Amino acid sequence: MKLSKRIYALADSVIDGDSIADIGTDHGYVPMLLIKQGKSPHVIMSDISDGSLAKARETFAMCKLEDRVSESDFRTGDGLHTIEAAEVDELIIAGLGGHTIRSILADDERKTKSFKRLILQPRKHSGTLRYYLYTHGWDIESERLAEEGKFACEIITAVPSEETIREAVYPEDDIRWKYPEGIIYADPGLALNRIRWKISSLEEQEANLSTAEGEHKDILKKIREDHDYLINLEEKAVNELKTFLT
Repeated sequence: MKLSKRIYALADSVIDGDSIADIGTDHGYVPMLLIKQGKSPHVIMSDISDGSLAKARETFAMCKLEDRVSESDFRTGDGLHTIEAAEVDELIIAGLGGHTIRSILADDERKTKSFKRLILQPRKHSGTLRYYLYTHGWDIESERLAEEGKFACEIITAVPSEETIREAVYPEDDIRWKYPEGIIYADPGLALNRIRWKISSLEEQEANLSTAEGEHKDILKKIREDHDYLINLEEKAVNELKTFLT
């Protein structure tokens, strides 16, 4: 069974000895790795349909690990409704959109706060997820990037903050939520590719709008501010990559 770098990176993000619940587990690859490696003593796999859980059961059977889990470790339901508060140490929510992950966490914030770590891998809208974490009492402990096909997937690990709620340091649509400086230390090469792609996209947007600048003054102003921020971040990523390679 060939697994992607994303799957391995998610499993690597778990603390040795911690129990986990994988919300939206699908094939159950991450829990399987954690059990196979002896990294987690207990895994819970949760998904919204019996069909998805059937895939996870098949994964454990193929890897001859079915005797390491019980039927109660496979749970059908929505979001965090399938697990009890503090039932596991860490939550993994991977492969969903940032808005969906945010909704899952916000549905029962008291339960969410009962877990000591969150490992989150949004497919898109990572900025809105980081904004939610910051304003709702979570500190981002680490950022990782991992390849899967042509994509560089973001993995955000968060732990409870001493502050239960706090004001945002900048608006939710600020580009620094989507492209925080921390991503360049996760993997400077992958980060550089993402930053340069976004720079190119902004330059294309600016060119398309410049012919009617008077009508799009505010939009153009934001595009140029975002562009300047990313150019500076690109320079830092280049320097970090040089250090990484030496």
